[in-house]
Amino acid sequence: MPHPQKHPLRSLTDQEERALFQIAKASSERVDTVRRAKAVLAVRAGEPFTVAAELSGFTSADSVSQLIQRFNEQGLSALFIADGRGRKATYTSPQRQCILEELQSVPDREQDQSATWSLKLLQRALRRGSLPHIGASTIRRVLHEAGYCFGRSRTWCQTGTAVRVRKAGVVTVHDAQAQEKQRLIELAYRMAEAAGVELWCQDEAGPYQAIPQPGEDWHRQGYPRRLPHEYARGGTAKLLTLFRPATGQVRATGVLSAPNAVLHPWLKEELTQILQPLLQQESEMGRPVESERPEGARWRTWLWSHENDEGLPPLRILLVWDNLAGHLSHDLFPWLFQHGIMPLYTPLGGSWLNMAESVQRIIVRRALAGQHPQNAQEVIDWLEQTVKGWNKKPTPFVWGGKRHARRERARLRRLGGSGAAVMKGYSIAA
Repeated sequence: MPHPQKHPLRSLTDQEERALFQIAKASSERVDTVRRAKAVLAVRAGEPFTVAAELSGFTSADSVSQLIQRFNEQGLSALFIADGRGRKATYTSPQRQCILEELQSVPDREQDQSATWSLKLLQRALRRGSLPHIGASTIRRVLHEAGYCFGRSRTWCQTGTAVRVRKAGVVTVHDAQAQEKQRLIELAYRMAEAAGVELWCQDEAGPYQAIPQPGEDWHRQGYPRRLPHEYARGGTAKLLTLFRPATGQVRATGVLSAPNAVLHPWLKEELTQILQPLLQQESEMGRPVESERPEGARWRTWLWSHENDEGLPPLRILLVWDNLAGHLSHDLFPWLFQHGIMPLYTPLGGSWLNMAESVQRIIVRRALAGQHPQNAQEVIDWLEQTVKGWNKKPTPFVWGGKRHARRERARLRRLGGSGAAVMKGYSIAA
């Protein structure tokens, strides 16, 4: 008959139980923290302290007993090393500051043979200075505690600003209406389709060269797909694209070039086909009264303050596209308004607001990755065939959907400083 436990485990709350299971299964947690969580869960399952110690990796039942006593008093904080416990820091604050100052300096290309710091290179530089015995693991720990991480650099685009080359030299151009344009496009993605107005995105992708394209595929080990090192260029092709995010439908045509003489007729023809069922519905049900339409289906929601909606037909389509000079031409701009189409132009440096570019990257990768087109017409054929295959089972795109929410939750967990987070960033929200 087992003896009664000296410090029995109290009842756990739902949040504590979820956190314990999460810590016990986490591969990124400290080993000692995972061991304590497993011990608490073993005791909760009814195991005696001796068995719990064996299952979790403790050397004795007394250690588990002390852990349970601390857990009853402190909760989840008992799983982590308390202040003053554990191995004392070898390096003082001035020495840690020396590590950070060395990281912020620029390496000497002649002496260090690099323009950026790696962990080993930083270790050698510090050992030449005032820290002759420092190890790489210590440097990594100090940098992580200071908020640094190692990774690739990212290209960054400041929306509303662009660098242009003029006769006087390189100048920075600013879009005074960038914030308003971004607000309207994000608003359109969220409310246009719900208000009964179709939203389409337009873009010209390319040019894509008829040359060997890098890519990945399945192949026998040691026998990868071989692309020629020397080749003859077979010309370039572009892809005119119309994309409806709500349904995932793509209307695309491959061309050799995309001047206004090619783009405008194609765009008018495609938009005319899109408008036909909408016009037929209006003829059957009558024109809707502007004041009775939802807010997202009214011209005044999308027009600038100095523009007038008098004499315009009902708003039928919102068109998101780039702010190019050809998109503001006198023969195309009035035609859009006469047919109930409101263009929403992306600001300078705001092409990320056009979801047509997102679907184009998918189409082009599927069509050309790892292939060697011999001429521009072959590039066009492959792109158009891939678009037809995509339209057989299209994937809708959602602006600010579940993936965006997951990224926001992950960001809050990393910060761990909001009112909805506890130590180590575990959420306590119901």
